[in-house]
Amino acid sequence: MVRKKIGQDGFISYVRDIHSALCDYVCTIEDLLATDYRAAARMLFKGIHQNEFFGVTATRREIAWAGAPFFTTDSARITELWVLGDVDSVKAQLSS
Repeated sequence: MVRKKIGQDGFISYVRDIHSALCDYVCTIEDLLATDYRAAARMLFKGIHQNEFFGVTATRREIAWAGAPFFTTDSARITELWVLGDVDSVKAQLSS
């Protein structure tokens, strides 16, 4: 399921994919840095693997991983979003 998502429709598609793959999905902001037009967060993501995720059928196990989104705004809305996630950790949890 790793693929580049572009634009507002891409982000919405990404969110739907995650919510389809993981029930009880939670994103926890552990740290946040912000300026007038930029923000970055250290986050923890977790959920129960209920549908295919990274090509792995449902395991019904809880998985968790760390990530960091970086936002740019024009003061009214988000204009750029880039997310770094620990994909290796996700894959290791799915295969164990």
